[in-house]
Amino acid sequence: MVTPQMLKGVLPIVVLWSLADDDAYGYAILKKLRDAGFTGVGDASVYGTLQRHHDAGFVTSYLGDGGQGPARRYYTLTPSGRLALENVRHDWHALVRAVSAVVPAAEGQIA
Repeated sequence: MVTPQMLKGVLPIVVLWSLADDDAYGYAILKKLRDAGFTGVGDASVYGTLQRHHDAGFVTSYLGDGGQGPARRYYTLTPSGRLALENVRHDWHALVRAVSAVVPAAEGQIA
């Protein structure tokens, strides 16, 4: 289970990653994260993260077709957001390597 404390640290990263391949509207990002296992992520957390990314210049938004409902606000990565994602990607892989080096060694010690 992904705890709220774990989520707090990775949410900005996974929100950026969720926009790496395609533009998306907020609820689609939320659903993608929940389907991936971030079941405890709340609407306000995702929308707040998107707003912070917008304020930082990492994403921009536009109104797009909402199908049969009202227009939806879609988010897309800016060039600065793509650069930030590339920098975070390097740091993320370093973190995964470091955790992986500790976790297998500790797994045999857990009763």
